[in-house]
Amino acid sequence: MAKALSSLAVGTLVKDTGTLYNGKPIVWKIADKGHAGYPANSVTLITERIISLKCFDAIESGNSDSNRRSYGNNRWIYSNIRRWLNSQAAAGKWYAAQHSADAPPSNANVWSNYNEYDGEAGFLAGFSASFVAALLTTTHTVGKASVDGGGTETCTDKIFFASSTEVGLTGDVVCGSKLALFTDDASRRAKPTAECVSKSEYTNSSFNTNSFWYYWLCDAYASFSYLVRSVHSSGALDWHYACGGGRGVRPLCNLLSSILVSDSPDSDGAYTIIWNRAPSTPPSLTVPTTVRGGQTLTVTWGTSTDADGNLSGYILERQNNGGAWKQLYKGINKTYTDTITQGWESVAYRVKAYDSAGAESAYSTSPTRTVINNTPPTISGNNGDLGTKTGAFNQAYTVTDPDSGQTLTVTEKIDNTVKRTYTATSGQNYSFSVTAAEWVKLANGSHTLTIAAADNVGGTATRTFTFTKNETEIEMTLATPLSSDDAVTKAIMSVTRQIPTGATFTVEVCNNAFDASPTWEDVTQAVTSGNKFFLSNTTKTAAKWGFNLRIKVKRNGATGDCYIVSAGGNFE
Repeated sequence: MAKALSSLAVGTLVKDTGTLYNGKPIVWKIADKGHAGYPANSVTLITERIISLKCFDAIESGNSDSNRRSYGNNRWIYSNIRRWLNSQAAAGKWYAAQHSADAPPSNANVWSNYNEYDGEAGFLAGFSASFVAALLTTTHTVGKASVDGGGTETCTDKIFFASSTEVGLTGDVVCGSKLALFTDDASRRAKPTAECVSKSEYTNSSFNTNSFWYYWLCDAYASFSYLVRSVHSSGALDWHYACGGGRGVRPLCNLLSSILVSDSPDSDGAYTIIWNRAPSTPPSLTVPTTVRGGQTLTVTWGTSTDADGNLSGYILERQNNGGAWKQLYKGINKTYTDTITQGWESVAYRVKAYDSAGAESAYSTSPTRTVINNTPPTISGNNGDLGTKTGAFNQAYTVTDPDSGQTLTVTEKIDNTVKRTYTATSGQNYSFSVTAAEWVKLANGSHTLTIAAADNVGGTATRTFTFTKNETEIEMTLATPLSSDDAVTKAIMSVTRQIPTGATFTVEVCNNAFDASPTWEDVTQAVTSGNKFFLSNTTKTAAKWGFNLRIKVKRNGATGDCYIVSAGGNFE
């Protein structure tokens, strides 16, 4: 696990293993948190030790001020050290004149030829890209010499020296406010690093890794144009010539308090800065095996993880016909529905995760899918409502497939019940027939006719019609009466039926069925009770006798199934 930089106490050591000076990681010490006047939500770092000996500024032989011609310039904004600290330039490339009399810290321009650094790379050249990007621009206050107007001025830097005020010493002017780290002389004292000692040209028996040494502050000694305030090896306030190469470099910087560090310190006693890590690659990317031109498909992918807890979403891209990748989607969802253009030959997809800091995972890439450019069949007409129907009916339609040589299979359904399945011929007219037998089995209310056509390579089409059955009466009779040699006088009948309570069921018969106006006799009671019945009519006007029946049902608002299945019987 990791924790925020702000969770560490003032005085705690931290380092970035990729940020080096003299080939070694720079170890920093937390000097303050949320320091007044510094960037919001920041933690202030100062190097634990003195990392180098360097002059503050070079001798300026062209300066009109005689002291600056001999001992350098003590104004921070023009100093060589400020320029070097804030440069990423390669060796020998960081220096640029800051005013007309400015001079580089070359061998000829530093006191006693100690520790010239114009040929070095800029200080930031050894920083990791993450550290450089994380450095906060800080506005800080520095003291000026009286020849420069005295008082203070503000500067904007990413790397800088502390002022006398900030280390808890009383300089010539007040520059900012004291950093929490500095409480007394002991807290101000610092020793040099081993690399600082080994690379220094300065020789002094007291200058070693086990002894405290002097280091620069950013304030000018106000009464002089060439003296700069510094911290004595004892921790007290001191001063030195600007061109002196025997004073130490102990820079400060500010980082966001939310930056992460390791849970525990390493062998140096320092917590390691953990820069934002990219999310993991999405573990899966699923694309349908069958891809059809002119249709849609849904792409899905697995969930990425982010060790920093700042996963923001995913970026999905598509490649068609082996061309350039195109972004289709960016967001937190893990599914996307894409439309495949008719005529494409192939498609592939890839997805990556990204976090709120802009870090991205590697891609998860799908196999390339071949696009099937089959044109699905079509069914004539439009989906719609056929209105109210009162009996058996036919619905005409035509199935067409522009791809020649394919097999067309059509399935007809009434209310999801398959009526028939057959092989159709493209362009031929067909009829969906709701027969009388099927009709009588349908309840009153809404019903659906579905026609589905499929070709042999997966293309499909569906046409749906709705209709309403609203039948309140049933009347059945024989289309052709039954002939008899004489008048039928008695008979017995049975009617298979479903009649709801409240509906009226009537059965009538006649023995002169061929007459223009047959004589109908009600035999409902006999039929419902299963008894024989007798006919009373003895006359006819037609040339022959004939028997017929007439069954009537009136729903009368009754609910439930209501139908006649069959009628049968005998007569004599």
